[in-house]
Amino acid sequence: MGMRPSELWGRFDWQSGSCFRCEQTNVPVAEVGEIAVAGTVLPLCACQRCVFRLEQLHWTMSERAVRQRNAPAPAQPLPLGQWPTKVPFDRPPSHVA
Repeated sequence: MGMRPSELWGRFDWQSGSCFRCEQTNVPVAEVGEIAVAGTVLPLCACQRCVFRLEQLHWTMSERAVRQRNAPAPAQPLPLGQWPTKVPFDRPPSHVA
């Protein structure tokens, strides 16, 4: 079962500011990471809607990574001479000729 928005939002300290993701200003935002620009580290803040969406993306990507780790490796393609065909390679198929 997933987390309710109020539970998620309770994990952050909120203050008034600008959202780096949707660019809203003067909204409640929380620090969700940082970015280094010209040797200066700046905080990345997101509004409640964007924090919720980032959390959804996190879970989607996590689930996708688990599926990829558990998926069988793709089979190697067969060399040209071993393709499953009965048509000789020296003439086109009958429906083309």
